[in-house]
Amino acid sequence: MTRLRFQRYQRLLTAKAFTPVFNDPTHKLSDRSFLILARESHPESAARLGLVVAKKNLKRAVDRNRFKRLVRERFRHMQHQLSGLDIVILARRGSEPLLYGELDDHLLRQLTKLAKFNERNRSSMNESP
Repeated sequence: MTRLRFQRYQRLLTAKAFTPVFNDPTHKLSDRSFLILARESHPESAARLGLVVAKKNLKRAVDRNRFKRLVRERFRHMQHQLSGLDIVILARRGSEPLLYGELDDHLLRQLTKLAKFNERNRSSMNESP
C-alpha cells in the first residue's frame, strides 16, 4: 500500500515558484468555485500544489480553511496521477455557499480532466523518438 502524504516538497511556497504557473500555464480549468492553473515541470518530478484563497472571495476564516483542507485532501489522493505538474488553485467567490460534498465533486471532476491531459502528454512524450 502506498502512503499518500502531502510533503513540503509538494507545495508551492514562494512567489518564485508561483510565477511560472501564473505567467505561462499549459492547462486552465475553470469552475464557478475555483480556477485551476497548471504547468508542466519535469516529467519525473512529484506534483506540486499552490493555493490562493483570498479573504475577498471567502470572507470567513472557517470557509477559507475548509476550502484549503478539501483541496489538499483531494490532491493528496490524486498526486500520482498528476505527477510532473505544478498546480495552482484559486478560490472564487462562488465557492462559499457550496456544500462540502458538492465542492469535492466539482474539484474531483476538474482534477480528473487534468490527470487525463497529463496522461496523454506523458504517453505522447514516450512515443516520440
